[in-house]
Amino acid sequence: MARVSEGLKQVEKIIDALAQRNDSEPFREPVNWREIGLFDYPQIVKKPMSLSDVKAKIASGQYRSPAECAEDVRLIWSNCMLYNQDGSEFYKLAKKFANRFEEKFNKVKVDEVVVDGEDDRPPSLEEKTKFAHNIYKIKSEELGEVVTKLDQSCPHALDKKPEKDEIEINIDSIDPRTFHTVDRMVKEYLPEALKKSKKKKSTGGETAPAAKKAKA
Repeated sequence: MARVSEGLKQVEKIIDALAQRNDSEPFREPVNWREIGLFDYPQIVKKPMSLSDVKAKIASGQYRSPAECAEDVRLIWSNCMLYNQDGSEFYKLAKKFANRFEEKFNKVKVDEVVVDGEDDRPPSLEEKTKFAHNIYKIKSEELGEVVTKLDQSCPHALDKKPEKDEIEINIDSIDPRTFHTVDRMVKEYLPEALKKSKKKKSTGGETAPAAKKAKA
């Protein structure tokens, strides 16, 4: 499991402080565009992001450095300013938060995340099998995050088939470090009931078929 650097911990504290502000409500959770009728939102905002999304990615060890995390935080404000008209209340609010974040981030120690050697260990067949089974148990938008991470870190593990509107994940082609990162992501995304049931099960005596490929 990745150990979070001191710099990344500082960024998390900034995020917590911003989220506690009364006027941060529009940025705390993903924009529920269906519920509020913003049906053009997905066409305009290609990579949605929220403070809770960033917190979840920190918890699952997806960031290698404070700078990488800061890029996602900046995306929250830029998405808001992209969708809302210049001069509108939401635009001005996003700009204010952007300035506040940069002011605080400038004081952060921008070092790399310290990663344990465990992340460089080749995954076992059992780990690959469990990963292949688990990705079918998470939500489609969460699976999209996993695919995005793979596309960024290990694109050759993805077999894109536009004519069938599907993507195949070749698990055997994922490098060890990327595998352990996306495996943590998937485990974090699992419904709570499944997480609890897995803790109660014995780890011995269980076999599963080899997982070569998984469709996403």
